[in-house]
Amino acid sequence: MKYRLDNDMHCHTHLSLCSGDPAQTAEAVVRFAEEHGYAVQCITDHLWDEEGLPGAPEWYARQDIAHVRSDLPLPRSDKVRVVFGCETEMNAQGVVGVHPSHFGLFDFIVIPPNHFHMEHVRDKAVYNTEKKVADYLVERLEAIGRMDLPFYKVGIAHINCSLIMSEGDQFRVYDLVDEGRYRAAMRTLADKGAGIELNAASFVGTPKEKMPSALRLFRMAKEEGCRFYLASDAHHPAALGNILRIGDVIDALGLTEDDKFRLA
Repeated sequence: MKYRLDNDMHCHTHLSLCSGDPAQTAEAVVRFAEEHGYAVQCITDHLWDEEGLPGAPEWYARQDIAHVRSDLPLPRSDKVRVVFGCETEMNAQGVVGVHPSHFGLFDFIVIPPNHFHMEHVRDKAVYNTEKKVADYLVERLEAIGRMDLPFYKVGIAHINCSLIMSEGDQFRVYDLVDEGRYRAAMRTLADKGAGIELNAASFVGTPKEKMPSALRLFRMAKEEGCRFYLASDAHHPAALGNILRIGDVIDALGLTEDDKFRLA
């Protein structure tokens, strides 16, 4: 059976500083999920665990455990499984911003490997070409695979993301990723049970001629046994429907329900 567009595992509310939209409430997100027949809706506001890992990057300092938990309790629904998660960070030193003692506070933990617009994630003086950025992406995916994480509830966010190299050509970065190393990294993540994100915000608006490049890393991930979840990555209500616009991505990858990442 073809993969159903029925989950949103990466979505923000007004608590994320990059949203700040008073209309982007957990209630509004869950209502949209109910109206569109979703099976699972996860709330994943930005987080750096200042309590467990002091020295948060400046942008994350306000987005600590207490901040993201202020949305609790999440709205209840008889139609949709509503789960509590976070989008944390992985800094240049390879530290993920949730302390192991706090893994149990979240149903799902989204880790972006490529917030390369942030100085605490990428040294732009060093990683300053598409090839170097492509290699850095793989290094970080390899590093995640070596971590002691609860992979059954970990998602690898938006591998295709314009923030990977806003001053360069993001699609060339994908083309330059080393196939052998990338496949090995994806095989490790698949074996450990992590989910790979199909980020609707990253796909919507991709020029048709660039789509093969945008899909390249996901085709290889599928061939290495990875399972996929969907993400609106919505920061505002208008973006909640982006998931419903990527049926062509599902078709191009040939995904079925067997390829779906499922929370326990």
